[in-house]
Amino acid sequence: MSYQRFGTPRIYVDNINWLLALGKMDTDDLTLAGTGISMASGSSLKAIFDLKPSNVQTISCNSSTNDAKINIDTTFGTDSDVDNNFIAILGHNFKDATAKFKIQISDNSNFSSSTTPNPTVVVNGSAASGFVTPPNNGWTLITYSGTSANRYLKITFDDTTGAGFGADIKIGAIMVGEYIDLPQSPDLQLTKRFTFDGLKKNISTGGQTYGNATFLTGANWYLAPFQLGTTSNADPIKKSGRTELDLDFSFLTDTDVFPEKLYSRSDIIAGNDFTTNIISKTHGGLLPMLLQYDNSVTEGQDSFLWCRLNNEPNFQQVAPNVYSTTINLIEEL
Repeated sequence: MSYQRFGTPRIYVDNINWLLALGKMDTDDLTLAGTGISMASGSSLKAIFDLKPSNVQTISCNSSTNDAKINIDTTFGTDSDVDNNFIAILGHNFKDATAKFKIQISDNSNFSSSTTPNPTVVVNGSAASGFVTPPNNGWTLITYSGTSANRYLKITFDDTTGAGFGADIKIGAIMVGEYIDLPQSPDLQLTKRFTFDGLKKNISTGGQTYGNATFLTGANWYLAPFQLGTTSNADPIKKSGRTELDLDFSFLTDTDVFPEKLYSRSDIIAGNDFTTNIISKTHGGLLPMLLQYDNSVTEGQDSFLWCRLNNEPNFQQVAPNVYSTTINLIEEL
């Protein structure tokens, strides 16, 4: 199924940037390790976590037989409530680099006692022995079940051949966080439009129209946005404009809309409600998120939207403990 048809939407929200924006985490809590492994000149590990997939960074590891490790300290105490359950790697060259990856979670910074979750591949990969091997360049999305011992997270990259990486690893952005399935599909009367905010048109004194475009399409990730392939070249044929969505949700229960306690630390951290995840953890649209139109459909290019919350949702009580709202989402280019 394509045509960007809606079922029950799933929202993927990044916890790393939520915590960085709050000052709970610092960029020093993100480190790269591995014998002979380093960030290439002009690249930085911090930039891999800036949620800008077009800002592709390079890990120098070509021909190395040593693995590369990204270590993340969430800074929460042991047995924390932050139960990350997905990783998205947007804009990568893992096919070229003959790279695979796995994740480990632990309450020990040295990972002396750790868990390697069994990943479920949503887009672009096959899983074996904890590792995910993407058959294509482009992007990869996995989900997994977390555990309470999860203060530290390690992403290990290894080569698939045993003879060393086939190229330096390139990554546009890494998201680590929690996804939520919205309680229901949006109303049938949803609105979809394509906006061209980079296009300016002027009419001359003779009545002719002249246009100037600062941008027409989104910037490439490693390939084009959401493109998958064994090629190293981004497809120049891309859709124009931004996708914008008005989604109405009617008759939502208050338990789906709000946390039980709005100012509760534990509810803010672990809440699965609309307000906590779509509003609070994106800081009202400051941070982008990944939308899956239908949580049962995983076609790589047409099932997802890289977007931001673009309004301040109002929640109207329409019956006791029942609310309706509208959210506006706009594509992030």
